Amino acid sequence: MYKQMYEHEDLENLTEELVFEELHKLIEGGEALPADAISLQDIVAITLNNVPAKYVTSFVEKLNPRDQQLKELESIRGQAKAELRKAVDIVKQRPHT
Repeated sequence: MYKQMYEHEDLENLTEELVFEELHKLIEGGEALPADAISLQDIVAITLNNVPAKYVTSFVEKLNPRDQQLKELESIRGQAKAELRKAVDIVKQRPHT
């Protein structure tokens, strides 16, 4: 509720986009994942809770990140891939019924 009190439309967590991108790659690659929306949200939430957030506010930062930021994002991408697989296993072991 407090978030709504402040300007925040330009604030973006780039890690979220990376996680969704990697999830999409798994799905497109034929990975056996739970198909329901709740399970996919659980997979994303578990993954995001285990990788560092990378927030940006500038349009330029989003489209043309600096070299250091690119290195950080690639590191986060690697972590996201590993954590995504762990999250898939967790959700498969405890499916929604």
